[in-house]
Amino acid sequence: MRKKTIGSYAAVLCATFLLSACSVVSDVAPKPAPSLSAVTEPHATILTDLDPAKSTGMRVEGLIGDTKGRLYTSDMDSRHLMRVLPDSGRVEVLTTLPRPATGMAFDQSGNLYLASGGSQGEAGVIFKVSAKALEQGAFDPSKVETFATGTNGANGLAFDAKGNLYVSGAATGNIYVVSPDGKMRTWVSGIHAERKTQPIVVNGLAFDREGRLYMANTSSGEINRVAIGDDGTFGQVKRFAKDQRLYGADGIAFGPDGDLYACANERNSVVKVDAHGKVTPVWENANAGVLEFPASLHFIGNTLYVSNYDQPRGVNKANEAGIGASIAKIELPAQS
Repeated sequence: MRKKTIGSYAAVLCATFLLSACSVVSDVAPKPAPSLSAVTEPHATILTDLDPAKSTGMRVEGLIGDTKGRLYTSDMDSRHLMRVLPDSGRVEVLTTLPRPATGMAFDQSGNLYLASGGSQGEAGVIFKVSAKALEQGAFDPSKVETFATGTNGANGLAFDAKGNLYVSGAATGNIYVVSPDGKMRTWVSGIHAERKTQPIVVNGLAFDREGRLYMANTSSGEINRVAIGDDGTFGQVKRFAKDQRLYGADGIAFGPDGDLYACANERNSVVKVDAHGKVTPVWENANAGVLEFPASLHFIGNTLYVSNYDQPRGVNKANEAGIGASIAKIELPAQS
């Protein structure tokens, strides 16, 4: 199948390998973006096309950045862990993971953690790549350690201030906590799906500055918030926001403005939720636009980077159109 190019897209708020382990997957240069001082409305482009030969097939979900401003993602089929340079869009394959991985998170020491939810008869695990292994280029797969097991359905990851890793269990309805020494426990269970057509109920996770945990419910289109007791217990759950524009809520992250940003994968959309739970679209498009089933997001300054999972569901159901697996970037107005 020949690669299809991006068609017309509409922004909201504006009018509108395969490889040796060290091979570069793509040198596609990103389209020029306006300077931050010139950005008055969101401006979206493709940073890099991760699979230039095809418009469907590759599946990338997780996305995270290190303290040096480099992005990381992985292909669930080839199991390649990739590093992407935001200034050029250059992609480097670092290693091959033992299993497919989705959500990602860094701890305070620069170690990278990856969620692998498992399948029937296969337990979920959390992988760990040391900061030392990430210092250079490609490295041997043996440097990917198993940090924790039993995290069935593992998807979203988030660290609290004490170094505990919180893990969403997707369709299992569980949230797990893994201590800094790798001991796992089921923190909460019994979260049920509202829509039978979408069984994933616990997806993206994020902590706010007060240490409260936010949880994206993909099925019901809502974000819930829970306070954590001093002893680490699950506190009172409050609905932070529920809106049809949150259907398919996937990865979530707080922006520099203090608002919570969410990928609504079924809507090919990124929205933000303010402190009062008000939902506002940031960018959305049809199935041939910059966003194609967006899954995870990561901020570097006022620029929001988004992984395009490109699954055939919702607005993106006819997913042959568009660029496919890629990393998008959305320049947001600078905060005054």
